[in-house]
Amino acid sequence: MSSENEVNLIGNMGSEARMIEKEDKLFAAFSLATQGSYKDANDVWQKKEVVWHNILVFSKKGLSKVKSLKSGSRIKVQGELSYRPFEITGPDGQTLVKNEASVVANSIEQAPL
Repeated sequence: MSSENEVNLIGNMGSEARMIEKEDKLFAAFSLATQGSYKDANDVWQKKEVVWHNILVFSKKGLSKVKSLKSGSRIKVQGELSYRPFEITGPDGQTLVKNEASVVANSIEQAPL
């Protein structure tokens, strides 16, 4: 069955994965940098800005994979977009609820250069 919430990213790891244990559950978190490019009106390749993505890994297979990856590794991540709320205090002292987007990875593999 196909999911309507599907994310496919190819990019470079910003840092090695941090292993986090909460409530007796282990997961990993890391950042992934992606950058697109396009041809301008003069047929010259131009790079777009770098976009950083938060990646979370919960599966045992995924955890095993990210443990072996280093900062700068070029990888392909397939997963789902997830939002989690967090609270911040505004300049007026009011508490605001914001949402942070993360990709929950279902599959991670080395990507060609």
